[in-house]
Amino acid sequence: MLLLVVGLAVFIATRDDIGEAQYKTLYDKAIGDDAKEIIIHAVGREDVVLQNNNDSWEVIRPNQFKADPAKVRHLFTLLSENAESNYPIAGKNLADYGLDKENLSVSFNGIKYIFGNLNTVTEQRFIRKGDTLYLIQETVSGLLLAGEESFKPDSKNMPTAEMLPEESAK
Repeated sequence: MLLLVVGLAVFIATRDDIGEAQYKTLYDKAIGDDAKEIIIHAVGREDVVLQNNNDSWEVIRPNQFKADPAKVRHLFTLLSENAESNYPIAGKNLADYGLDKENLSVSFNGIKYIFGNLNTVTEQRFIRKGDTLYLIQETVSGLLLAGEESFKPDSKNMPTAEMLPEESAK
């Protein structure tokens, strides 16, 4: 009986909280506390470069203008998305996930996130960061696909994307 009580005490003391999922995000410590540069790449478009100048974001390429702060904040939501499902890419056929080519990506301070296919069953997108494949619910791919226009202060549209450029060509 004593063994059972000791075993139960050890189990309770060392267990993770049962029923509470570990919340993991796409944030990478290498980005740091202050992002200074964001680069958006969408196939068929010129790369969009945003730069943080004294806490004010500006699009500096392909044209230069002050970026809409709400749209920039929306872009940063990607880093806080729940990334509980993640897998090493070793041994995986990246084409199965739409990650064999870089059709859409965003980099925060040089940390790149490559967007793949949308899993139509779970409504989650495959994203590659380094050597890891993530499956997340995201809302920024439409903003990325719209290019620099989506960051203009007078732009009313915040597009959403069901498919990436290569998917829509199929």
